[in-house]
Amino acid sequence: MTRRGTHILLIDDDPSVLEMVQSALAHYGMEVHGYPDAAQALELLQNPKAPPFDLVISDINMEGMDGFEVVHKVKASHPHLPVVLMTGQASVDYAIQAMRLGASNLFMKPIAMKDLVHSVFHLVDLHRDLRKADDGLRGLVNERRHFLFRSDELDIPSLTHHLTDRLVPMGFASAGNIDVIAMAMHEALVNALDHGNLDLDSRLKGDLFAKEDAYAALRAKRMADPEYAGRLIEVRLAMDTERFEVEISDEGRGFDAGRLSPPPPDSEMASHCGRGLPLILLVMDEVHFNEKGNQVRLVLRRK
Repeated sequence: MTRRGTHILLIDDDPSVLEMVQSALAHYGMEVHGYPDAAQALELLQNPKAPPFDLVISDINMEGMDGFEVVHKVKASHPHLPVVLMTGQASVDYAIQAMRLGASNLFMKPIAMKDLVHSVFHLVDLHRDLRKADDGLRGLVNERRHFLFRSDELDIPSLTHHLTDRLVPMGFASAGNIDVIAMAMHEALVNALDHGNLDLDSRLKGDLFAKEDAYAALRAKRMADPEYAGRLIEVRLAMDTERFEVEISDEGRGFDAGRLSPPPPDSEMASHCGRGLPLILLVMDEVHFNEKGNQVRLVLRRK
């Protein structure tokens, strides 16, 4: 699973973080252009002789230009280019500010490298695929879609594309925030598959370079087990000129959705924030669960 020909712009004034992230991404064939100074990095981005970048990763707390300013400047000149932020200290206010500026994800240090690499893979693919939206769709006034998959048939990146390809033409997203909305949709599908139908616990996840990965091993085992592989995931999309709604249902045991609520602005984020349910709650205008907790309805309103 490599991404040769992928160019990542990496910004962090901590040499150890630069080396760690660069090494992890280079392991998968990516070309990582690392800079300790944000201004120098953005000069490269504006250089017409520079390679076409697929993603920017930046620390937030740096001398001079901080990560929020990096997002602002990148989105001003390259609105389609996704930006991932990293920080040693993050509150929910940080996450909200990052998402509003157009950041696609936010990771708290020490970085969970496996999750960062998976996020990079996904965003690189999104960056290439979501730009194919047809301008002719701007005349669309309503649409309904209905998908039904076995667990072992579901292709999450492909379905994410089908669920989000109308958002920009229909006015529910912009070039600056389509990536983070697609990431939230992707995480909702991962929740339905991995934590719903396959009944996997995130605490089983190990380090990127660990010799054994209990999460991946159990996932592969359950994908080969007809009891889990045959469970269904149903996705319904309904959209008109004012409201976009996606309903995702799985056949897992569910969870107590009543304990979920958007965290207060000054609360600390988890060690790996900006993904899963916290990301979904921050990004979507409305999030509703059924009583059992195995169905979620995601709503966006036209801005």
